[in-house]
Amino acid sequence: MHAMTKSLPVDGTHAAARSAQASTITVARTPEDVERLRDIWNALRPTDIDSDIDYFLTVVRHADQVIRPHVVHIRHEGLDLMAVARLETLRVTFRLGYHAFAGIGLRALVVSFAGILGARGPSDEELVLRHLCQSLRSGEADLLLMRNIDINSTLYMAAMAAMPWPNRAHALPSTRRWVARLPSTLHEFLADRSAKTRSTLRRQHRQLRERFGDRLRLRRFEHREEMDELCNDMEIVASKAYQRGLGVGFSGRPLELGLIDLCLKRGWHRTWMLYLDDWPIAFWTGTAYAGTFAIGTPGFDPDHSHASVGRYTMFRMIEDLCAEPSLSALDYGQGEADYKSAYGHCRRLESDVFLAASRPKAMLVLAVFSLLSAVNSQSRRLAERYAWARRLKASWRRSTARSQDAA
Repeated sequence: MHAMTKSLPVDGTHAAARSAQASTITVARTPEDVERLRDIWNALRPTDIDSDIDYFLTVVRHADQVIRPHVVHIRHEGLDLMAVARLETLRVTFRLGYHAFAGIGLRALVVSFAGILGARGPSDEELVLRHLCQSLRSGEADLLLMRNIDINSTLYMAAMAAMPWPNRAHALPSTRRWVARLPSTLHEFLADRSAKTRSTLRRQHRQLRERFGDRLRLRRFEHREEMDELCNDMEIVASKAYQRGLGVGFSGRPLELGLIDLCLKRGWHRTWMLYLDDWPIAFWTGTAYAGTFAIGTPGFDPDHSHASVGRYTMFRMIEDLCAEPSLSALDYGQGEADYKSAYGHCRRLESDVFLAASRPKAMLVLAVFSLLSAVNSQSRRLAERYAWARRLKASWRRSTARSQDAA
């Protein structure tokens, strides 16, 4: 672990210079160095599971693209700040719509979700970002990536100001984060929804039960000894779900298995699996952390999509989550889906932040990435405005999923 007191770049104020002199910066570059920060890390109370120390170390151990940890600890004015990041070989993929036609690997510092810990306000965020960007200037990394940043936050503004205009990605899409409040019962959860929504739900539930009766069985997985059966049944469903063709959802890769194992061990993981004649046909999965249940990618057998088996399973999950007093929010994640807008509300708009080192290759990659992002953003605006564009987008997505399945 490398510790030193450093001077920050001159910003024209004596206050900033005094602040810099009072800061002690430690960078943990090995798992052993990270472990030495455990007590400080836990005291900073991460709000996202991705920034939990054990979750972070599991990603470091199992993710092929991770080179090493890069956790910046700053002792500043008697308080602790931390940037939870990894040095990775990041493949920057160039896309037009759903089609990826090229990609280039660069060394990147990737900050975990909600990975700036202990910041009391903009000045602390700026301080942390200056030290992260120092790794770009020193040649340690080509890119800095911060994912899912609230575009109206002071952190986003600080990140945009951390590097000059040519060193930033532009035209990146903003996506909505969908969250629902978890009351104590499912009845209360549905009370805030429209009468039409409640009526449709009751009808779908009744039709499903009338059609299948006792042939349906729901099982909740949450114990470590159930992992083999859980993963086997998730694979049966996920192998047929459309998400597999898009490269998302359960994959059974070492990283995913390592995280499931950790979360089962720590009591964070839950999966609700629906069976028909003891054969898995749908599941919803996620993790409970810091009062919020974060949804993973669900899956359902398309042969039973007309029966709304995925939605039925979702509401059995919500019913159970409402009964857990430690949980107050259900995080559906980003992106657009009917169930997200119907049962959640948009908490914020989020976007990724890409910053590049002042070197030709990194800046050129970011420039091309930004250009394609602008083209894709314009296509999305067309899809939102015109029915023909929405049909074209849906057809392209299905075609991409089929081609990935065939591969």
